[in-house]
Amino acid sequence: MLELVQTELFKEISQESIMKMMRCSKAIQKEYEAGQYIFREEDKPEFLYLILQGRVSVVKDFASGRQDILYVASAGSVFGEDFFQSGQTRYWFDAIAEEPATLLLLPWRFFFGFCSNACEHHQQINKNMLEILSEKNSYMTKKAHILSSTTLREKISVWLLENARDNEVELPMNREQMAAYLGVTRPSLSRELMKMQKENRILLEKNSIKILNL
Repeated sequence: MLELVQTELFKEISQESIMKMMRCSKAIQKEYEAGQYIFREEDKPEFLYLILQGRVSVVKDFASGRQDILYVASAGSVFGEDFFQSGQTRYWFDAIAEEPATLLLLPWRFFFGFCSNACEHHQQINKNMLEILSEKNSYMTKKAHILSSTTLREKISVWLLENARDNEVELPMNREQMAAYLGVTRPSLSRELMKMQKENRILLEKNSIKILNL
């Protein structure tokens, strides 16, 4: 399990200061089972969630039954930050534990108040939070770019190029989740991936995709 000092949220904050903030904020550490909802659409936002262990999917369900995966967050990531200073009073998506997960729940009110003995590290955690918000905004802008592609192959190609490291993409989600992320059906995604492999453009492996023809 990750230590708080290892996370982006508590970057450049000492262990002693972190312990002070935990007491001051009345943060809660909570365990979730695989498949358990952390919050549901229309719930009232009260916490910023930091993942210490496990993975969480943030999803939007449609009346048709289709589910759109907005993103999958892993250990060290925060979620629920979309409502930071937004003025929105209800979530418009669900958060689900993909596997057994341990989360730290930080009340939002902590980010708006300054304790007399915690000024320096309080400023630092707010600075870290702004950096996280900026990174998440960049991520969602990239997703919008992917979804604006006109064909499925173009969506797959843009997604691969955005996520490749040394011409290889480590898959953060399974095939069904990837299809939901791209807004397509799983059979359609599988067929197109197989076509691209037959054309020697990619190589499909269990937990990764290699780009053979950049």
